[in-house]
Amino acid sequence: MKKSFIYLLIILVLATTLRIYQLDRVPPSLFGDEVDVGYQAYSLYKTGQDLYGNNWPILVHSLSEYRAPLFIYSDIPFIAIFGLNEWGVRLAAVFWGLIGIIGIFLLTRKLLNETIGLFAALFLTISPWHIHYSRAGFEVTMLLTFLIFGTHFFLKGLEKKYYLIVSTLLFGLTPYIYSTAVVFMPLLLFIMTLIYRKRIEIRGTYFTIAICVLVLVLIPYGFQTISGKSGERFSIISVFGNRDVVNKIQLDQQKEQLPIGFQRFFHNKGVEWGRQISMNYLRAYSPEFLFLNGDPNSRHSVHDMGQMYFFEIILLGFGVFWLLSRFRNGEEKKNIWLIVGWLIIAPVPAALTYDGGFHATRDFIMLPPLVILLAMGTNYILERTKNSGFKFITGLILLFALFNITFYLHRYYAHYPSEQWRAWHFGFKEAMQYVDENESQYKEVFINNTYEPSLIRFLFWTKYDPVKFHQEFVSDQPNTKAVGFEGFTLNKFYFGKFTGPFEQIVDPLSLYVTSAKDDITNSEMLNDQRINLLKTIYSPTNEPIFYLFNGTNEIQL
Repeated sequence: MKKSFIYLLIILVLATTLRIYQLDRVPPSLFGDEVDVGYQAYSLYKTGQDLYGNNWPILVHSLSEYRAPLFIYSDIPFIAIFGLNEWGVRLAAVFWGLIGIIGIFLLTRKLLNETIGLFAALFLTISPWHIHYSRAGFEVTMLLTFLIFGTHFFLKGLEKKYYLIVSTLLFGLTPYIYSTAVVFMPLLLFIMTLIYRKRIEIRGTYFTIAICVLVLVLIPYGFQTISGKSGERFSIISVFGNRDVVNKIQLDQQKEQLPIGFQRFFHNKGVEWGRQISMNYLRAYSPEFLFLNGDPNSRHSVHDMGQMYFFEIILLGFGVFWLLSRFRNGEEKKNIWLIVGWLIIAPVPAALTYDGGFHATRDFIMLPPLVILLAMGTNYILERTKNSGFKFITGLILLFALFNITFYLHRYYAHYPSEQWRAWHFGFKEAMQYVDENESQYKEVFINNTYEPSLIRFLFWTKYDPVKFHQEFVSDQPNTKAVGFEGFTLNKFYFGKFTGPFEQIVDPLSLYVTSAKDDITNSEMLNDQRINLLKTIYSPTNEPIFYLFNGTNEIQL
């Protein structure tokens, strides 16, 4: 057995441990998109239809938008085995994360050598960025894996031509995983075609067939784009559709004391879009994002550190130095250009979105070139450890790395769940499970829908029969107005907002799930003799999130 295989196996054991340890508790709860993934997979598993009754759709119709389907489809086996819970949803991300680690080893070995490939796999294994995203129901772990293997098989296809077809098939599927691929995948293919054009010419016929396969795979997605479904999300988040840009231009023009023509020359959409895109692009490479603070969204980062470890700055420096020194070599030079090219184009999709400057999800595709650079730097240092100076540097880096990694793991497993429970919509699980266990005692159940959309959480945690849901569901738009409540219905369940006051509307035969944030802002209301408090759902920091109660037969005089 080759040593490299044993080392890779050890790395995978470490990677698995870091990704499944306390998977049902860290992150602290399933947030909205994860719950949607799980119930859509459950519905497809049980009925072959998505939430809106579409048979094995090209784009899955969620309550708020259309979603790329492949990650949801890949979650079906895990939902079938483990059920509607944290394990059933998140193991799909764990799986694709682990496959991606194997992929980065194979790709880096192909680009450079086996030793650097093992280091790249190790750095992806311990990466805070990769650990974070491969422990929750984020599609980008699957996307990254497809991009890595698509590139790997492209390089293999330059030697064994039929691999080119495998490569373009994988690339063609990426837009069906996550929308970032719509921009990134063509750019990556263009760069590889440009770099390896002479070798591609030799494989002319097979390359033409491979491109035809790519086009055929993308045709259904193209029809969805024409219909407006696949582009709906981008139109909302892009810098081109951001209303704030227009407002800023108008405000800047009003401030100018120049003639109207000059005002429009200095302040217009083209200038503002260019400024926003450039700023977003450069932020992706900034120390603030990579090493200091990371993504400001609490669901994308543990905070108090960047997307990468601080000690990795040193290794990146050595990696860049080693990379520049290899440009002198002939064939290897092309592979180096691929690494550089990937790194250059990786932030482009995120840069086109209005909040993409520090967006760890959309910039997730930066990871392969970054971990390869880290592996290069590590290899460069270790090759020179006979030098006493490099032995000292190696020792310092190891101590620094041990501290950084320990700090991250402690923050992630010990502090993150209690500090960031709001970002993960904590509390719905316990509330909806109580509803599921007790709803038979009530003729109606009223559920707050303003704190966070409750319907998909209700369906997931109550394991609501998809067949029944397809028969009963009409719309999630307000369509009913009960006394003191406005919203929509599903059988005897009401989802919406309370118009109160509660002490005048509560009914002993109805169950009420109310928000401590939106509905019961003064807990003394619960002392009213007409309200029978049944259960309070608390956060990890002992703050009330939901109150569940019904009415009593008491009459206030």
